[in-house]
Amino acid sequence: MKELSVFIDESGDFGEIQERPAYYLVTFVFHDQDNGIEEQVSKLEKSVRNSGFDVEYIHTGPLIRREKVFARYSIDERRKLLYKMLNFVNRCPISYLTVIVDRKGATDKIALSGRLAKAINRALSGHIKFFSDFDRVIVYYDNGQVELGTILNAVFSIQFSNVEFRKAEPQKYRLLQATDFICSMELLRLKQEEKRLSKSEKCFFINRKS
Repeated sequence: MKELSVFIDESGDFGEIQERPAYYLVTFVFHDQDNGIEEQVSKLEKSVRNSGFDVEYIHTGPLIRREKVFARYSIDERRKLLYKMLNFVNRCPISYLTVIVDRKGATDKIALSGRLAKAINRALSGHIKFFSDFDRVIVYYDNGQVELGTILNAVFSIQFSNVEFRKAEPQKYRLLQATDFICSMELLRLKQEEKRLSKSEKCFFINRKS
């Protein structure tokens, strides 16, 4: 039986817009369970440990902003940790897509929910041939936002008859951390294109190439 794991993370929320432009992003990472990632996970964890980092998991946003557990590390150390995640993502046999919804005209929960549902459904429908190769689809989401969880449940249940949902904690799944990384990078790409990176983001990445 071929099984596909789908890991999901989001950037944004359903509350009032604090700044404009504003976006809501949902990233999906796809992993064919026939292609193991034990070696990649082992190398990442060994590299993190050997470099002297004491972190339960790599959380991209707080890492860049030097928040929470990452406050104890210098900017060079945090850059090194982020590049370890980048290398892990590049080495894993995964694919991904990110759905981006512009919050312009979607300023309340109902409007945003409608746009998100349509955008996610459209994105998944565009790759139906890919999904048809699998006998079972397992969706991993941390249920961080109830509204998004409801949308995901509805859309996946309509698209697939062989889907199962599992609440997952980022601490236990490196691919959820990879999803968080990709989603964060996609948001940074948008902000960079619009020339509105924050002071901490500009400082962390130094320049556009970086």
